[in-house]
Formats: sequence, C-alpha cells, structure tokens
Amino acid sequence: MTLTAVVVAFALVAAIFDVRSGIIPRQLTLFGLLCGLLIHAIVGGFVSALIAAVVGFAVGLAFFQLGAIGGGDVKLITALGALLGLKSWVVAMEVAVMMAALMALAEVTRRGLLRRTCRNVYEICKSLYNFGFKAHPHINVNNLSMVRTPFGVAAACGTVFAMWVAR
Repeated sequence: MTLTAVVVAFALVAAIFDVRSGIIPRQLTLFGLLCGLLIHAIVGGFVSALIAAVVGFAVGLAFFQLGAIGGGDVKLITALGALLGLKSWVVAMEVAVMMAALMALAEVTRRGLLRRTCRNVYEICKSLYNFGFKAHPHINVNNLSMVRTPFGVAAACGTVFAMWVAR
C-alpha cells in the first residue's frame, strides 16, 4: 500500500506541475527514479524496475528526438518505469498514450483546429519519410504556436489505472 501511495502521489504532483507551469521539475523526476529503484531493491522487483526505467528512457528519448515530447516528459516516463516496474509501466503508458491522444483531440476540436492538425500529421509523416528520424523543422514541441496538452496529466491517469485497476 505504501508503494501505491508513493507512486500515485508522485504522478499527481508531476501532473500538477505540468498543468501549472508546463514543466516537470528535474528534482521531482530524479526523486521518483531513485525512490522507485530503492523501493524495488528492498521489496523486490528491482530488475523489472530497472528494465522499465531503461526502456522508458529509450522510448522517451525517441519521442524527444522527434520533437513530440519535452525533456521533462522523458524523465517522467523514466521515473515511472522505476516506480511501477515493467508490467505496470507498460499498462500505465498504454493508458497514458490513449489519454494524451484524447486530450489532444479534445483540445484541437475545441479550438477549431482539427483540419489543420490532420494536415500537420500528414506533414510530419512526409518529413519522416523524406528525412528520416528527425523532428519536423516547424511542427514540434518547441514551436510555441502548436497546440500543447500536459502529458503529465495523461501519465497520472495511466499510473492510477495501472496501480488500482490493472493489478
């Protein structure tokens, strides 16, 4: 029960920071990573937690390279791997990705930008085909004119689902 409380509290604090400032603090994610590995070293599941953290970092870095997520999201995904362990992390990230997609769809629809977003997706795919695994020069997370949604919220939803529903 203590691990569940720590993990859910971590995810909720990260979500609150992401909503309020658009930034997930490095100190928070470092705490989550170290805390997760330490807890799993004591209670068991260290190898699973380490693998999930490494896989999370690799997957996050790939999306960062594409300009799809920011650095704080990469660190959040990594820390959640250490806190959740591989099996729960996979469930949490599946739900988080679906939630992020739903949040983005709701936001572009609310702003009347659905058609533009579909064109942008086409442009990103074309850029990936033509130039390989690189961020699009204009359609990326660093372009402040793009629609943004806080991935920390989606990750918190996925984490809560993985901790209470999928166990």
